[in-house]
Amino acid sequence: MSRPLAALLLVIVTTSACAQDRQVWFGGPFRVGTTPISTLSEVSGVVSSVHSPGLLWMHNDSGDEPRIFALTSQGRIVAEVKLQGAKHIDWEDIARGPGPVQGKSYLYIADIGDNSARRSEVTIYRIREPLLDTAQRDIRRVVAADSVERFTLHYPDGSRDAEALLVEPRSGELVIVTKRENRCRVYSTSALPASGGSVVLSYVGDLPLQLVTGGDVSPDGSMVVLKTYLHVRLWTRLPGSSLAATITGAGTPLPYMPERQGEAIGFTSNGDGYYTTSECENGGPSAAIMLYPSAPDETRARQLRDVRLPSISVNRIAPSGTKYRVRYSVPELERVSLTVHNAAMFRVMTLAEDSAESGPQERDFDASKLPPGSYSVVLESASARVSALLEIR
Repeated sequence: MSRPLAALLLVIVTTSACAQDRQVWFGGPFRVGTTPISTLSEVSGVVSSVHSPGLLWMHNDSGDEPRIFALTSQGRIVAEVKLQGAKHIDWEDIARGPGPVQGKSYLYIADIGDNSARRSEVTIYRIREPLLDTAQRDIRRVVAADSVERFTLHYPDGSRDAEALLVEPRSGELVIVTKRENRCRVYSTSALPASGGSVVLSYVGDLPLQLVTGGDVSPDGSMVVLKTYLHVRLWTRLPGSSLAATITGAGTPLPYMPERQGEAIGFTSNGDGYYTTSECENGGPSAAIMLYPSAPDETRARQLRDVRLPSISVNRIAPSGTKYRVRYSVPELERVSLTVHNAAMFRVMTLAEDSAESGPQERDFDASKLPPGSYSVVLESASARVSALLEIR
């Protein structure tokens, strides 16, 4: 197996693809490019350009300069844009939304990371989205300090670590979802002031999720996605509802091949798919840029995937029982392990260890000792790591 293919496969994949209430379907993933490891080795945020469809705005995690990059989906850098007067403490997400000039697109950069939950305030930077041509290459730009709006945000109940920023594309409502609680917390505020200032966030509620690492809102505002290290979840909005009111409950699982350090997710410029990418592993190759395209129905969504990937599914054997059956297929003879992991990514059960297998396989297991919650059944071999979502209620 080639090294690029092995790098593509060495991830996890979920199999559900429908948002039941609106019949929204997504397939994939497909590897469309790679991030340039020399300049974007720790991507923690991505959002599509509204001016130049096909361009993606990305930034690094903590430790970089206050700058963002415009890339093609294949990973070619078009521009580097520095924010004069800004600070890069722990940039964790980037979003697109409205701003002071009606009809113009603005970028919101979230300096909201706080691993130890010690920061008394966090920061959102807002700039007008630069106009670029996808045919350009390696353009260097500086946004003058007086064009960089800075908003200081305060949580109403103490410091929090967060990595997901959502901005409503019309109203400018801003939502932050925290990361490290047993149930991630949701905070919001209405549209930010016109030219910077201080804002106290409102606590809205919590979600039955852990380790939320990124999020985005579709360009038309109808869909919201959040990702963890193992799953992507979707919420669909009712007309007139706020973002904060939309993201309640666990959402609907979507296809995802979680990267080893995957923290970035963003819709395409017209909302007909979503991208994910990751930080690069220490000493490892460039991170893949993955695309999950929309599909017209469930059948097409399940067909719309890279056929080189192993497959896996898990289902309850009896409707009211605690026993489950895992079905999976390994294309080539390999030694594999089959394990169950909880929402915090800890292994809680081993179903098979170092077993040489190929072709279609089945294994049954009893989950009676597992408490209610979301789990992943993970198949791992030398060339691939795939998983299926398991919900125990």
